[in-house]
Amino acid sequence: MRWCLLLLLLGVGAGPALATDEGNPATVLALARLDSVAIAASGRVTGVAWLATDTLAVLVVADGAAGGAGSARLVLQDRRGRVLRSENVTGVLDRGLAWDGRSLWSIGDAGGGARLFRLEPALMSVAASYPTPGHRPGGVCHDGRFVWLVDRDSGRLERFDPSVLEITRSTAAPAFSPVGLAWDGRHLWLADAGTGRLYRLSGSRRAWSGTVAAEHFHFRGRAVHLTHDGQDLWFVPEDGRWLVRARIS
Repeated sequence: MRWCLLLLLLGVGAGPALATDEGNPATVLALARLDSVAIAASGRVTGVAWLATDTLAVLVVADGAAGGAGSARLVLQDRRGRVLRSENVTGVLDRGLAWDGRSLWSIGDAGGGARLFRLEPALMSVAASYPTPGHRPGGVCHDGRFVWLVDRDSGRLERFDPSVLEITRSTAAPAFSPVGLAWDGRHLWLADAGTGRLYRLSGSRRAWSGTVAAEHFHFRGRAVHLTHDGQDLWFVPEDGRWLVRARIS
């Protein structure tokens, strides 16, 4: 009995140790850069999503001259940089891309407020749209059930449930200017422009459980967009021309 009590007090045991490691923000992660894919479209990259092994969706915005209205395009390309399709989405989509296996999800400010759009990929047309909280939601990903969004201005992580068509959870992100968001099948990954760091969020509560070392990932003051291909994480700075494949350990 004494030994059982002592083991509990010391936290000895594989189960608790694993849970503690998974939920420890002090965990430092390594990131190795592997290969890269050239972004075919010109303009600021504001969203990326792998639709298939060889099909990448890219949302790009070209700013207007002298502060005028810009344009936005949704481009499908292959890994070699060949454009498969390009659609003008000016005035509808603006930032963030996610793929749920059947539909694309993105954000736009049509109608005077930020909205979450669901798109039919075959027609490249809007199938539905939903209001979002916050001031400027941007990063979007799908975890197999929910659509997750981060808001750069409010610093919050929002969960949209497609089954009830509304936000069902809202929590503070680990940093204050979140932009990029991706799901790897187990964890959420969040890129923050304010700190320039990449954060891992784990568990059903999406709790902060680790941070990639600064010497491996540091883009302070720059928006970095994320996507996952089912095996590896990919990232591209908003002003970048290459989507980089990374492996995290």
